[in-house]
Amino acid sequence: MDKGLIVKIGVVILALLFLIEPLSMGIQNWAGSGENEVQGDVYVGSANVNATIYSYGAFLYLNAPTDLQKSQILANPEVLNLEEVDEGVWRITLRDSSKTKDVYTEFGAMGISTLAIAQIGLPDTYTIQLEDGSRMEIRGGYQQFFMEPILDTGSTISYMLIVESDGSSTYQILDAKSYYSQVELQDYGTIVGANTSAYAFSIPWEERNLDVEELYEEYGEENVLYTKNDYVVFSPTLSAGETVALKTEYVTYISEGSASVLEDFTNKTQAEADFMGRATFPDSTLFIKATQEPELEYEFEKRNTYTVELTSPFDGYELGLQRIELASQGEYSLNQSVPIAFNASVTGNTVLGVMEIGIVE
Repeated sequence: MDKGLIVKIGVVILALLFLIEPLSMGIQNWAGSGENEVQGDVYVGSANVNATIYSYGAFLYLNAPTDLQKSQILANPEVLNLEEVDEGVWRITLRDSSKTKDVYTEFGAMGISTLAIAQIGLPDTYTIQLEDGSRMEIRGGYQQFFMEPILDTGSTISYMLIVESDGSSTYQILDAKSYYSQVELQDYGTIVGANTSAYAFSIPWEERNLDVEELYEEYGEENVLYTKNDYVVFSPTLSAGETVALKTEYVTYISEGSASVLEDFTNKTQAEADFMGRATFPDSTLFIKATQEPELEYEFEKRNTYTVELTSPFDGYELGLQRIELASQGEYSLNQSVPIAFNASVTGNTVLGVMEIGIVE
């Protein structure tokens, strides 16, 4: 993929934050009793698996709501009942379990945080690694997790599990942490529309404080994308001691390879001296869709923009996105199939966020 032809998009398909913390705030065996003891030997091991969300129950749980929150909850037409089921723990009963995700989203917009019980399907069989390093293949089955109902049913999530087994099946899950990975995906899309011309400007580091609001007014906010780079890159990289010595008042974060600076700091000459000539200063990128060339005094490349319909699944992943507008220097015709590449964050078979996307030239 030609990096010069990538359009960086600021759209996050799903919030990544929920994957940074464990999804399973409470875990219990799907049988729910927890009273059946394993007969014979008990094994504890770890495993990485992709688990499928089969359903959410018709209940939402939350910590003690305020009087205002109680009235907001009971005003929702999908709510049948609100009751305290344990000290400080309240349960919302819904009319229809198919509405659990929607109601969760509505309450979240009001600042009401809730959890649902999800029925999770493990693989038919999977391998656990025991504490002594040996491996054992066991049967999966169903588990019940407390989690935020963010993903649609049918989605899969990557989990790191600590499980208890009788040597043949999953008895119970002792701990579960979700995780995501950074991958590059490539598949095909179809050109379904050719749109206006687009212009990609390179903005020098020391001039990066553009009046973007003025550009929004002139071209429309939906036609302007500005990627501002408030950082420098070190070459060669710094030592640990140098990162301490070079932490100046305008540096907000510094590592061996780069440093972030205050967004209003643009004195390149001072930074070159402070960083002993070891810093490079990346241009920022301004992308404008317009029928005529914008009158800006910066270098630019003229590109064409296309509406592309994506395949589903895309390279084996559920994207949650059917069409997208992309820029390219290439010339394409309607209904032409073109290769598309993504740099994305994924869990299981689900794309959570897209960092870079472009037509492969």
